[in-house]
Amino acid sequence: MVGNRELMEEYNVFSNNIRFYRKKMHYTQETLAEKADISISYVKQIEAGKEYKNISLSVMQKLAKTLNVNVKSLFTIEKEI
Repeated sequence: MVGNRELMEEYNVFSNNIRFYRKKMHYTQETLAEKADISISYVKQIEAGKEYKNISLSVMQKLAKTLNVNVKSLFTIEKEI
């Protein structure tokens, strides 16, 4: 069973990777939100690590597609830009 600590660690990797790939694509948070068809406030919450309990697979898929990566890549540790 996955505990809260492990969940938070996975989410931290996810939120850092959203930021990493967004910057790699030279997108602002606003651009990412528009292209992924999600709200800017939601993107900000994801990147700030505040939305880990409510993010859905469909949002993960939208973000991955917009960032030209697969969902698995969003949970793989990447280097910071």
